Amino acid sequence: MSAIGELSNTEFCYLTTVGRASGRAHRIEIWFVAHADGAYLLSNSPEADWYRNLEAEPRVVLEIAGESRETVARAVGSDDPAGPTVRPAMVAKYQARYPQEDLREWSETASVVRIEWPM
Repeated sequence: MSAIGELSNTEFCYLTTVGRASGRAHRIEIWFVAHADGAYLLSNSPEADWYRNLEAEPRVVLEIAGESRETVARAVGSDDPAGPTVRPAMVAKYQARYPQEDLREWSETASVVRIEWPM
């Protein structure tokens, strides 16, 4: 079992949520950054299906580099102390790979989710 920091260079993670209406598993590929024993994700909108699903049911499955954890996700507020670290870290990790996008602006307005990465 790897610590989240050991997996931080992995490009994507896979998040499986439970559909708030259907009750079925929904799996997405999404960017992440590792910070303080957790994975942080950014959502363009609090209306995104995956975001609304985890608000309704915070138990999720997170997979990074072939390692899966049944864990818990939670939206974090703008006053969360991780925000000033996580938002620029997301830009630093992905901007060079996606130069046509302005990730700085996106990172400043996106909703932040923390997912525990239990050992």
